[in-house]
Amino acid sequence: MAGKPGRREQPLDPQAGPLERFALGLRELRERAGLTYMEMADVAHFAASTLSQAAAGHRLPTRQVLLAYVRACGADPDPWEERWEVVRHDLFGPEVDRKAAAIAPHDSGPEEVTSFVGREAELTAGSALIERCRLVTLAGVGGVGKTRLARRLVRQVADRFKDGQYCVELADVGGGDSVAAAVAAAVGVHTSAEQDPLDELATALHGRGVLLLLDNCEHVLDASARTARALLTLLPELHVLTTSRQPLDIGEEHVLQVEPLALPALGDGHLDEAGAEGGFHATSPAVTLFADRARAASPGFRITEANRHTVARVCRKLDGLPLALEIAARRLRTLTPEELLERLDHRFRLLGPGGRDRMAHPRHHALRALFDWSYELCTDAERAAWEQLSLCSGGVLLTDAEQLCGRTAAYGSREATPADEAFEALAGLVDKSVLTRAETGGHSRLYMLETVRAYGQERLAENDRAQYALRRHRAWYLGLAAQAGAAYGSSEEADWLRRLRSEHANLRQIVTAPQAAGEPAETVLRASLAFWLHCLTSGHVGEGAQWMRKIIERHPLPPHPESTLTWCRAVWVAGFLLLLHGDRTGAHEMIGRGEQALSHVPAADVTAYEVTRAELTAAFLQLRGLAAMMTEDTEGSERYALSALAAGHWSPMLLTQPQCIAQLGFSAVIQGDHARSITLLEQALAMSEERGDTWHRCYLLWALAIEHGETGRAKEALVLLRRALRHAWEIDEHMGEATLSETLAWVLASCGGARSAALVLGAADRVWHPSGVPRLFGFAAMAAHRERGLDRARQALGETEYADAYREGRELGLRMALEKVFKDMEQLTDRDGTLMEAAEDRTVRPSAGHRA
Repeated sequence: MAGKPGRREQPLDPQAGPLERFALGLRELRERAGLTYMEMADVAHFAASTLSQAAAGHRLPTRQVLLAYVRACGADPDPWEERWEVVRHDLFGPEVDRKAAAIAPHDSGPEEVTSFVGREAELTAGSALIERCRLVTLAGVGGVGKTRLARRLVRQVADRFKDGQYCVELADVGGGDSVAAAVAAAVGVHTSAEQDPLDELATALHGRGVLLLLDNCEHVLDASARTARALLTLLPELHVLTTSRQPLDIGEEHVLQVEPLALPALGDGHLDEAGAEGGFHATSPAVTLFADRARAASPGFRITEANRHTVARVCRKLDGLPLALEIAARRLRTLTPEELLERLDHRFRLLGPGGRDRMAHPRHHALRALFDWSYELCTDAERAAWEQLSLCSGGVLLTDAEQLCGRTAAYGSREATPADEAFEALAGLVDKSVLTRAETGGHSRLYMLETVRAYGQERLAENDRAQYALRRHRAWYLGLAAQAGAAYGSSEEADWLRRLRSEHANLRQIVTAPQAAGEPAETVLRASLAFWLHCLTSGHVGEGAQWMRKIIERHPLPPHPESTLTWCRAVWVAGFLLLLHGDRTGAHEMIGRGEQALSHVPAADVTAYEVTRAELTAAFLQLRGLAAMMTEDTEGSERYALSALAAGHWSPMLLTQPQCIAQLGFSAVIQGDHARSITLLEQALAMSEERGDTWHRCYLLWALAIEHGETGRAKEALVLLRRALRHAWEIDEHMGEATLSETLAWVLASCGGARSAALVLGAADRVWHPSGVPRLFGFAAMAAHRERGLDRARQALGETEYADAYREGRELGLRMALEKVFKDMEQLTDRDGTLMEAAEDRTVRPSAGHRA
């Protein structure tokens, strides 16, 4: 590398041009001074690499770098500045008057040599902020493109500043007064050691409308803030634009957060009943940038039908970070897109210096160097919090983060850290753009880009806190799941289901990973009690079934006699999810294993222990009854339900008693015993309402709607379905919503709403496919209802119109389709007063916040 201490600089030909002759002169100056670049850096306030590049002959150094170089060598800067002006004239055009040069309009930095992609919203917002605010900061994580955006903004607003713009690169500037000195050098103001550069700047720029760009302020934040505030105070017509990973935090500042480039939208990718594949849209600024840089690095590269999915996944894997995408694109000289994607699990190794832009700042030569810089700017507490939270997948609530980091905010400490210290560490990471904050349901949730997480995990693996941090993470989220499971069947159920919904990614990560060293087996077994209802309501039944298979495979028997009942609850959950997943053989195997383990539990003197054993015995009988009902074995379903009710003790967490009564009522529906079915279902509904259980009410109202639909009372069935949907939306219950919608379609088709029925069927189809659940959970009786409704709709509409409505429903999504159907029903009611009328419940529609 040119100029690197200990290595010979690359030879230059003085006949090649003025730039090469100027660089040779700088080399001779350094050699006469007998200095290395490292020695010069100590006095110049610029990095050795920056000083060596000044004499490399690749490009003309900035004025401030030149002056620092010459002064470090002990030479008079004036002659060198004159030579610099001559070379600048030869390279870039006519020389301007020296006096005017100090205050003449400057450009916004080097001309762009690659395409500028996207950022239309940021340019519009930034331009508006610069118009009305005197200090604007572009803040964002390293590599997100702040500098490029800032320079484009400066060009865009250039005509507003009659006296020009000055760009001050601070990446290699030290602290103290060096920021003010760098600004003075960029403007062309000559200062001596005795002079205050701020005073000289105030004199030179007095009365002039100027835009000043301070680029890369994060490592000299205090000095940048002092300089910006002083200049804004002294110069009323000055405007300042800064870029930083962290805001300056002074009163005049307005912050524009720079996010990664927008990513390609991925559709669900499955086939509908007509055989059409779900949407996949690969066009996005991230893909455009990657493709552009890939074509430059490897001219034969093109995005094709064969590789567009892979390219989109690469862009998503790299979070849309422009620098990461540019380095990755250069790797296509060696790798195919598929090979590149496979290697991104080790992104910091792959995107190392070998893929760098040689003219970029050393911090931008490798992805890891970019984050090393951010890490070094953090306090010890912030670094520890970064590492701890890198284990969180899908974000983390602020309150959870405070608990997780409360023991890790102090390096190496095993003692609890005060809550305010943990909070300050988290706030610092938000300020430094390591974390981003979003409001969800009135609570702050913190997120890390996957690349930022990967860096934190690598750092964590390098020290002795890794196992401790992992155990802390697992214990916290498994503890949340255990609390949720214990609250099922109560008025707290809805809140806990919403809570677990946002933590699904964390639970997935924990359950699918190997058990942590020293973690008791009961921890995950106890947590699994939450999975039956969480996975059902969130539409992850297939995944939940896989989780439970894995858990039971790891613990095929109770870990010890005292944990038998905890193990049996986990087995019940496994049986339930396998049953709804369509694996009836696996479900019956789990039920048998649970019942066998319970039979071997010795008699105990502790009453609570015996009660729990009785509750689990009843729960397994209820599950057998549910399996029987799915195959329309109403006699077997009733026998098991009655046996469970006869046990006298029922688990409130597993909803055993109301589920047994509901199964008896549904069996009566199938058998056509309408009076008995209504009595039983209303009894179960009353129990559910008394307990505050939201989930079961959805299905009880659904069963009552089926009963009314079977007896020709479509109006009453619609009212019940809309009530049930209200509860489903309350807990965002995907599977319940799809189930209710299938029945809604059947009722609509039976009373003249064929097109609405087709629309809803198409929309519901999008929920069933990715859930891992057989349509309508494999209930034979309900499948027959669906087929009747589908046949009625097809006969009423004809195949072409039915297919059009079905496809429209798939495109809308279920929530939007339901809103459209209910709106149409209301309009029909207002006009005709037909059977669609449901006036008492007319306002029940999915709110904007509940749309898919």
